[in-house]
Amino acid sequence: MQEFKMAYVILCHKNPEQINLLIDDLTDKHVEFFLHVDKKSGIEAQIVHREDVHFVRRPSEVSWGHYTQIECILKCFELVAEHGNYNYVHILSGQDLPLVSNTAIAEFFKANEGQQYLKYVRLPNDKEMWGCMYRVSVYYPKFLVSRSLRTAEIRNRYMNLVMSVPFLQRSLKHLPGELYKGSNWMSLTGACMAYILEYVRTSPGYVKHFRNSFCGDEIFFHSIIMNSPYREHVVNEVKRYTDWDTGPEYPRTLRFEDYSRIQEQGVGCFWARKFDLEVDRAIIEEIVNMKLA
Repeated sequence: MQEFKMAYVILCHKNPEQINLLIDDLTDKHVEFFLHVDKKSGIEAQIVHREDVHFVRRPSEVSWGHYTQIECILKCFELVAEHGNYNYVHILSGQDLPLVSNTAIAEFFKANEGQQYLKYVRLPNDKEMWGCMYRVSVYYPKFLVSRSLRTAEIRNRYMNLVMSVPFLQRSLKHLPGELYKGSNWMSLTGACMAYILEYVRTSPGYVKHFRNSFCGDEIFFHSIIMNSPYREHVVNEVKRYTDWDTGPEYPRTLRFEDYSRIQEQGVGCFWARKFDLEVDRAIIEEIVNMKLA
C-alpha cells in the first residue's frame, strides 16, 4: 500500500525565523515542504535547508495584484511534481501556523481523501463591484497594478470607464463559461494539482489572459478546478482561520489578545493566519506550544 504523503507549498517573503518555526511545527514523516521565497526578499539562506525542504530554483519577484502571484504557485506545483506523487498539497503562507497536531491533520485528509478544499463563489458575484468581473474584463497595464493610493485612484477611474463601455472590455474567449473566485489558501489532491499543470500547459490563451488581470490569482485556480471533473468533489471550506472583520489590517495580523477568539472560532480549523513576529511574538509562542484540541 502506498504511503500517505502530503506536500506543503509555502509562499514567503519575510521573517525567516518565523518560517523556520512553521516548518519545524509541521515536520512529520508524511510531509515535505516546497518553498517559493520572493526573489527580492533575500532570505532564502536563513531558512532551514535539509532533504525534506525544497526551494523553487528560479523564484519570481512577486508583486501584489500581478500575474507573479499566480506564477509563484505554479512554480511550486511544478517542483512538487518533480519530486513524486503526493496525496494532498496544502498551500500556506510563511505567516501561517498549525492549530492542531500533525497527526490530526493527516488523519483528517486520509479519511476524506479525494475531496478538494477551497472556498469559492461564482462570478459575477452580486455582492461585489461590477460583480468582480472587472478583474478579468479590463486589460491592466502593469504600471496600474500597485497598492499606492495615487495609482489606485487612477486605476479605479480607468476600470470604471472600461466597465461602463462594453466594447472597451476584453474578450473572454479564452476563459471558461463559468468563472469562480476564492482564496488561494487551499488543500488539493495531488491529482488535482497535476490537472491544473496540464491545463496550464495546454491552454496558453488562458494563461496569457491573466498576465494583465487584476488580482487574478483568486480566479485563476478556482476557475480551472470548478470547470473540471474535480468540481464534483469540492468542499467549500479551507480549514483555515482568518480574521477578515476585526482589523486594522485585512486580514488581521493576529495578536495575543486574539487567542481566545482563535480557540472559539477556530474549532475545526487546522491552520491560522496571519502571524508576524515583528508585531506580536507572544501569540506565535502560544500557538506553537499549545495546539487547540
